[in-house]
Amino acid sequence: MSATGLLFGAAAGAALLGALGAVGFRNIFHNILGFALAMLGVAGIFLSLGSDFLAIVFVIVYVGAVAIAMVYAVMLSYPLDLPPKRRSGPKIAAAAAVAAAGAAAIWAVLRSAPLAAGDLPPKVSAAAVGARLLGDYALVFELISVLLVVAMMGAVMVARRVRIAGAGSRS
Repeated sequence: MSATGLLFGAAAGAALLGALGAVGFRNIFHNILGFALAMLGVAGIFLSLGSDFLAIVFVIVYVGAVAIAMVYAVMLSYPLDLPPKRRSGPKIAAAAAVAAAGAAAIWAVLRSAPLAAGDLPPKVSAAAVGARLLGDYALVFELISVLLVVAMMGAVMVARRVRIAGAGSRS
């Protein structure tokens, strides 16, 4: 087995373990660390496939995402001084079924229509993608990220108001 194959296998394993940790741990900070491991694993997969630019962009973008996720996790997490809520078995089973169905659908699409040699899309280089992202679409990219952060902050504010209102009605 080549070094590239070993890198791919290790990165895929890290991505899988991180994804399982991101959804399986009960502590919100452990979930975030699992998410970070999953993202580093995906960046490693990009590296093993020879896409250095995408790997670097992936790490840079998701480092910011992890930092934002930590802020929201602290804002929305269940209070640590209260006992944790029990997880619902049917909800966990439904989530697993939806994830399996999504994975099966992606697998079926990828396997159903192999491209003929003449149908291959044109080769896109990392330099061309970088030039387009940092040139033509830089403002649009930044505006979309700002819009997403503002929307998430609005969702946090709405969730906080509901929790505070609900807490005051108990007494």
